[in-house]
Amino acid sequence: MPETQRPEYNPLIMGFVKDHGPVIISLKKAREVYGKLPSEYQLVSRKNSRRLKKALNLDIGKIISARLKSGQVNLKKTIIDFFGKWHRSYEDEFGIHITPFLNLNDPANVRAAVTENKPILMPMLRLDVRDEVGRFNLIRRDVLNSIPQDRLAETVLHMLGKKNRQLRRTDRAEKLRESFSKIQSHSILQSLKRSIGLTEAGFSREMLDIHADEIAAALHHISRHMKLEGIGRLQVLQGQGVELQFAARDGSYLALGKQTGDCTADKPLFQADQDVENIYWTVFPWILDRNYQILKVSFNGEFIMKAHILPLFWISPQGERMILAVDAIETGRAFRDDLEGRYRADLMTQRGHIFRSLLEQIRAIAYRMGIHDVYAEKFSNTPWVRSELCRLPEILINVHQLIKLDELEDVFELSRMLSEGGSSEIQHVFMELQMKNTSLLPGVTKRMEAIKSFAVVHGNPAHGIPMKRVIGI
Repeated sequence: MPETQRPEYNPLIMGFVKDHGPVIISLKKAREVYGKLPSEYQLVSRKNSRRLKKALNLDIGKIISARLKSGQVNLKKTIIDFFGKWHRSYEDEFGIHITPFLNLNDPANVRAAVTENKPILMPMLRLDVRDEVGRFNLIRRDVLNSIPQDRLAETVLHMLGKKNRQLRRTDRAEKLRESFSKIQSHSILQSLKRSIGLTEAGFSREMLDIHADEIAAALHHISRHMKLEGIGRLQVLQGQGVELQFAARDGSYLALGKQTGDCTADKPLFQADQDVENIYWTVFPWILDRNYQILKVSFNGEFIMKAHILPLFWISPQGERMILAVDAIETGRAFRDDLEGRYRADLMTQRGHIFRSLLEQIRAIAYRMGIHDVYAEKFSNTPWVRSELCRLPEILINVHQLIKLDELEDVFELSRMLSEGGSSEIQHVFMELQMKNTSLLPGVTKRMEAIKSFAVVHGNPAHGIPMKRVIGI
């Protein structure tokens, strides 16, 4: 008998097209009508043996990749500034607080920590590394002067580290350790100059509000070298137990799928499941969408899984409401129970604890946002995650009643803004949302094609469609 072929992966995806507006279109048709060949963008070389396959979002993908490789390391401020001027106000229209969706840290706590430690931080920010090292003759002046400014702190720290081992028991050791701590703190603050635009004027209110998580992490790192006050109030990675952070809107965002080996890897070669359709093209609108976040989950300092979350507007049988959707939960290879010889037993024994901790954090985010209903897509790249989700209460929802507010017009306009001055104007943008994707579930009947079962992370399952209506009783 011939081998049964997998059905073609052809879900409906959402898009926004210039001069047309929002569209719901099949992936196959979107590729045919709007897709481009990667070779047209010099993303791959033209080879006679290469299978020609059109991809979506290549134009905006190239723009984003170029920006992240240049001096603009982090897109977070650009994104938040744009959405701040957008006509939509989640708070005024829906009573939803968007701030807890932007940073896990309360900006007020970060502002307090910065204010409390300002007498220490500002001198470290303005530290003259050459003078600091020259004061104690720790490195010869001619050697110091030969080091380029952009590599000064890094090079000096390396040299002082070697000297520290040599001078450990001498009377100069204390001076060396003091200088090392100052320069290390200075280097951390310098990294904020590159990533979030910190200047020698210090931390502005706007900067603290937008980059609360990044600044909190920097303060934590500095506290390893200098005594700082109020750091215990901050939520930062410490390498112990289950810890979460929002994925940074920098170059690392584009590599998340490669790290976990899921279908959003930048090349199918890096997927753990080679037969699964690659959807790297959807990563580009994700990174530009303020209202789409990826939570990175670490266990004892190791990144092991990620959860995609976003607010959606639901026209429910009980009325209109905002929900927090868990669009995907994907794990890395070491945390997958279906990859023989790849998973780690030490992680697998903790999976229940890790999963519950993740859901608790997601509920906490929803609570701070003022959202009462949290529903999760049941599909995952990992069988044990699917099993855990299936243990939660079930709710049935017509996916056509789940609406992403503004239907990508906001992301489209931001894309066009970023492309200004470039060689081509953005004409369209497309995104896949698993919450609205019925192609992930095999054997869906025609009668139920728009109805999906979701896991209730928080909320009332009775708010969904009654099962008797679905099966026709």
